[in-house]
Amino acid sequence: MHLSYRGICYQSQTTQLPVLYNSQKGNYRGIPYNIHQVKNTTSQQCFQLKYRGVNYKSCIG
Repeated sequence: MHLSYRGICYQSQTTQLPVLYNSQKGNYRGIPYNIHQVKNTTSQQCFQLKYRGVNYKSCIG
């Protein structure tokens, strides 16, 4: 997906999380839905970012 902020175009980075598929179902106000659980991930994701011309690294996880 192409995005822009203040005239600078960039492409979003999507992350697919591993999901445990199970048969748990929920019900909210009469509407049924499936409950998904995310697998426990221990890897750390780091991104090289830029703010007002200054490069920095942000890590998630």
